[in-house]
This record gives sequence, structure tokens and C-alpha cells, in this order.
Amino acid sequence: MKNNIGRKRPGWGRFPWLWVLGVMVILGVGAWGLWGRQPPPPPPKPVAAAAPPRMEGLSLTEIHEGDKTWVLEAKKADFHPEQDSISISGVRVEFFGPGEDIRVKAGTGLFNTKTRVLTLKGQVEMRRSDLVVTTSEATFLPAERALVAPEHVVITEPGLKVEGRGLRVELAAKKLVMAQHQLTEFQLKDWRGKK
Repeated sequence: MKNNIGRKRPGWGRFPWLWVLGVMVILGVGAWGLWGRQPPPPPPKPVAAAAPPRMEGLSLTEIHEGDKTWVLEAKKADFHPEQDSISISGVRVEFFGPGEDIRVKAGTGLFNTKTRVLTLKGQVEMRRSDLVVTTSEATFLPAERALVAPEHVVITEPGLKVEGRGLRVELAAKKLVMAQHQLTEFQLKDWRGKK
């Protein structure tokens, strides 16, 4: 009988650890091939367009030759630098002139920061003492110092109502010009001076 102790199995050769190392390398390469080569991560999501800077209140005052010419106040405002404009809501404007002023309020507006043109929309109301002008849209033209209302306009004062289109209020001259008159109503007092 032969002693089989210390005898190696057939085919293993002299260096069995090389076989084990080879099998481990093959298994490692296979594992890397399956799990290590995952697809690249998706590209980052595009950055959403930045919202325009929002202000919870805005107050602008224009002073010309030392005199305050107008004051603009808004409850909310969004600045659009690419358009040189500010969208405003809850608008109040006060125009100052010699001896009197005109107060204007509107739902929304757009103020151009370059030209200083102010466009007001949504229940625009202009008031000077008892005179009230209502319209849906009005634009302040600073170069002409005028308010222009191209749409339907109603002018009321105690005892008077005038309707039309294309109103122009020249602030410096204190003059109102209606381009297209539609209606005038007077409420006359009786001959004894009573209403």
C-alpha cells in the first residue's frame, strides 16, 4: 500500500495557490462587469428660470427741479431687468402741481424704468377734489406730463356726468380733453337755487 498523504491530486500541479488566485481574479472581473459598469448618472436637471425679484411694497418719488412731481406706491412689485420694467399691483399715484394734486389708484400697472412711462389697468380712478374720472386703462407720459386714457371714460362731479373715449389730462395746464364725446348729464338746481 502506498501512502497518499502529502500527495497532490492529479492536475493541480505544483502551485495550487495560483489556481485559486486565477479563479478569484476571474470572479472579481465578472463581478466588476456586472455591478461596476452601471450607466452614468443622469445629467443634472436644468435650473429653473429664476423668478423675478419680488417686492412686498414699492414707493417711488420723482423730484423735478427741487419739487416733488409724483409719488408712486404699490402693495406688490416684480422687477423685470431684461425688460427694464416693474409690474406692480395695488397701485396708488399722487401727481403734484401748483396748488392742487391728483390722486390715482388702479389694480395693476407697469412702470418702465428707462422711459418712466407708467401704464395703469383695472378700475383706474383719478380724483381731484370732487371730480372723479374712471376708466379701465390710463398711461402717464412723463415727457408731456399728461395722463392718457384711450378706452371708455366716465367723468363725474356733483351734478355732472360725462362719458366718452380718448381722454387726455394735461397736468401742467390743468386741462381735460375728451377726443370722442358720448354722453353728458347735468343735474340742474331749480330756479330758486334748490336741488
